[in-house]
This record gives sequence, structure tokens and C-alpha cells, in this order.
Amino acid sequence: LARILEDDLNEVYGHNFNLGGLAGFPFAGNTGFGAMSAHVPDDGYCFLVHGPHVGISKEGVIGKVERSGIALVDNCCGSAIAASNYLKGITDGGAKITTKLQQFSDFQQGAVQELILPFGKRLGEAEDRMKELPYALYDSQDILVRDIVNTGKGSIKKGLAVLGGIQINTAPDTLDYFHPLRFDYYDENGNLVENMLPYLR
Repeated sequence: LARILEDDLNEVYGHNFNLGGLAGFPFAGNTGFGAMSAHVPDDGYCFLVHGPHVGISKEGVIGKVERSGIALVDNCCGSAIAASNYLKGITDGGAKITTKLQQFSDFQQGAVQELILPFGKRLGEAEDRMKELPYALYDSQDILVRDIVNTGKGSIKKGLAVLGGIQINTAPDTLDYFHPLRFDYYDENGNLVENMLPYLR
């Protein structure tokens, strides 16, 4: 589901370099950003799009979505909901004590669970946890993306545009959406030139 926006952007801009992973987190990190920058022509610009995704079913249930060829109306984003449930177990006191905090065979999910920990109170107090969850994930991801861009700003060629937001997936026979929350343009030195978000509203 999360690849629909990626495919649409590829139709307009050509090939992409994927920095993401589960729940939309930029798991390629600083090394991935450097590798991506090496593929940008010397006189080229980069358009970086990031954010989590969330499903909304035909009945309006947030965190669920219909999928083509599958009868079950399933969780979306499954990784985010699993992390939220893990966090709820901690904040509600029902989590089991374990020595297996990280498993290499599932390290991305373990990282998502850790990266959402600071948002436990916010999610616990939310009127609708599933509605608040993608915003909490976005805020966590935005901190990481800003750090990655700042660390890698020396590899920016002519300029960099960063569009951050939330992908909203719906049933296969309806349109998907993107809720923009950040749209910044940086010059070749990594200096913020303009907040372009007002142009999208």
C-alpha cells in the first residue's frame, strides 16, 4: 500500500532511491543518505519524501484498510499498530519482562517500538489512539530526517526539497491521499531557504 505514492512520484520524477523501512522510518540513515546523494548529478536537485502511512476503511475505521484480492479488512500500518500495542503494554503495566529487547531477525520492528516510546503519554491520553498514532510516528521520523539531512548536508548538490507527511491508504477502488506536514527547501550548503508548506494548502 505504501508504494502507491512512490510509484506515482516515479512517474513524474523518474527513478528513486529508497531510504525507508517499516512504518516509514528512514532506516537507511546517514549512510543511505550519502549513498543516495552520490547518485544525484552534480547539477541536480533531490526531492526527499517521508512519512508513515495509515489506513482508513470504507466504514471510516482508522488503522484498517481493504486490500485487493483479500477478504480480511486488515491493520494498516501493521508495524505501527504492533508498536503501539507494545507501548500500551508498557504504559498500562501489562508488558511481560523479557531479556530479548532486540532481535536481529526483526530489528526494524524493535526500533519502531523504541522510537515510539517517548509518545506513550500522548497516545495514552489521545481521544482516538489510531488517529493520533500516525502523527506520533511522523514526529519521531521528522526528528530523524532532520538529523540525517543536517549530517549529510555536505553531499547536497544544487538543492534539496523535503516533503514530510502522512500517507492515507483507502480501499482499492478509491483514491489514496497524502497529508503534508512539512515542505522545506534547502540550498546547496544545506541552509533552509524556504518553508514551502503554505503553497500546498
